[in-house]
Amino acid sequence: IDFAKENGYNAVLLYLEAAVKVACTPFFTEETSYTPEEIREIVAYGNEKGVDIIPGLENLAHVENFISQPGMQYLAECEDSEGNEKANAFNSCGCVSNEDAQKFFDTYYQQVIELFTSRYVHAGMDEPFDFAICPRCKARMERGVTKQDMFYEHIMRTYKVLQSAGKIMMMWDDFFQYMDVVPDLPKDIIMCTWNYGYITDEPYGFWLNRKKKDWFRYYDQQGVDYLFCSFAQPTSKLYNTDTFTQYAMKYHPKGVLMTVWQRAYRMNLSGYPAIAYSGRLWSGKATKDDKLKIYTEFLGSEEAADIVLNLDGSSATYQPNDLNICENTTLSGYCHTNVRDYAVRKLKAILDGMEEGLQKDILTDIYIITLDGYLSLVHHLLTEEVFDNYESRSKKPAYFVKQVERWKELTREAYDLNKPLWEKYRPGIVSKNGAFDKKFTGRLASYDALIADLEKNEKHGVFYAELMLHCVWGTPNIQVEIVYKDKSVAPTVHTTNPKVGTAVNTIRMAMENKPIDYVIFTLTGEGAVYPCHFRYTCGGRKYVVSGATKLCGQARDLKNILCNDTQFAQLGNNDGQAHFEDVGLSKIPHAIKLKFKRMK
Repeated sequence: IDFAKENGYNAVLLYLEAAVKVACTPFFTEETSYTPEEIREIVAYGNEKGVDIIPGLENLAHVENFISQPGMQYLAECEDSEGNEKANAFNSCGCVSNEDAQKFFDTYYQQVIELFTSRYVHAGMDEPFDFAICPRCKARMERGVTKQDMFYEHIMRTYKVLQSAGKIMMMWDDFFQYMDVVPDLPKDIIMCTWNYGYITDEPYGFWLNRKKKDWFRYYDQQGVDYLFCSFAQPTSKLYNTDTFTQYAMKYHPKGVLMTVWQRAYRMNLSGYPAIAYSGRLWSGKATKDDKLKIYTEFLGSEEAADIVLNLDGSSATYQPNDLNICENTTLSGYCHTNVRDYAVRKLKAILDGMEEGLQKDILTDIYIITLDGYLSLVHHLLTEEVFDNYESRSKKPAYFVKQVERWKELTREAYDLNKPLWEKYRPGIVSKNGAFDKKFTGRLASYDALIADLEKNEKHGVFYAELMLHCVWGTPNIQVEIVYKDKSVAPTVHTTNPKVGTAVNTIRMAMENKPIDYVIFTLTGEGAVYPCHFRYTCGGRKYVVSGATKLCGQARDLKNILCNDTQFAQLGNNDGQAHFEDVGLSKIPHAIKLKFKRMK
């Protein structure tokens, strides 16, 4: 609260989700919730400092911490395995057609908001991926009620609960791209538009339905108040603040919200410089030219500030591979690795020479995040080298193991740096589900598994699948079944979720060192993929795709994958609105059968 006040903010929004122990939530524990007395203490302190403390609640998506409580499963939209394929979104939505569930959330809102003196309440409403898909909701839709109708009704019910308490409603607006109910809503609901990327003339939308729309022009035309919502982490992501501000200032936003999403495995210290810069920029206390000065103020070193400001802000472009599957790095990923390699070495040297204190703690947190991204990237690059070695057999396992052992040392170093920060800034707080320790122990375990696989020194063939993705917001699940001409050899089956979008990228898969009879390539999930070409190597020979036939689902232009050029086929359904209206589409398989010939 003090930090916000000092840097130009007039409010702090507490994003609480299921985190206040009131009369209707006696099942919450001391470790996982605030008491009413603690909330009142925070509110009183904010009032004393002139900082409005706003509650942020949820009663649609992100209610999994309610649903997971004993006896509370009745709140859920999905009470079994049915649901959307979106990662981490399954079973996080409450049911808007269950009156008992709605009454519970009404009561929770009423009991929590009475603890706050602010005029405002943020009601969430973001990311309801598994919205209106249960039998109750489907029965209503069969009677002519649409998802958009149900979304509108739910917003209005929440609005009336808050209105009866004398509160002004705020809400996230991301699902208006699927269900635009803005013209029908009361004009005093404040829309909160979050976007954490680089904003050009108009912001892109989210997920598979990436509608590019001039939202703030639209809101001005509708007479709606709105905030633009930027992102403080990673700490050098100032391109988001600068470009979103530039876009917003063409119009008439009511204000701006800097979002800082807490993590169960690390601090928020890394966000301090970006939060300070953004708050001072928005309140007129600083300009874009003050970046280096402000970062130096918080990091205690102009050299460190200059390095951090020139990082790209991503924690990592790729996820680590294992030795069975590897997605090729693009030029962007390669550059990320070089930048982080430099930053890790320089920041560590600066840290070693700093005195203890807040500046060192902030830079330590930034160093740990930078190191984390660096380790992901070098892991990825090493795996590519391993796949090259499957063909050339020119390097011994010890060459690779030595590098992985170094990563283990760096991981232990990051843990040893992070542990004191946790104890200093989160004393007595237990990391949810042990996430803090698992962050490091999990990585060490993956390195041990990598070393064990390397030391087997097995011979492999390599299967190559060249794909293009429309964007990275879908959830394409790919299964590749490799069937060999030698029928005594069991087929090799790989599953993967390609991550690199907007370009042709190659996924390499380890296979038996034997000729292939055919390959079954199957896609499920949200969104399409665009296959360009397939090939494989084994026994020192190279084979290319010679035939492709559709087995099921949507598959077109298959002839295009027979040539290794810029042409492509399409597999699956890339209509985001269709997937939202019928999440069952993500379960429909789209499959092709591939045959190969030896290159002369």
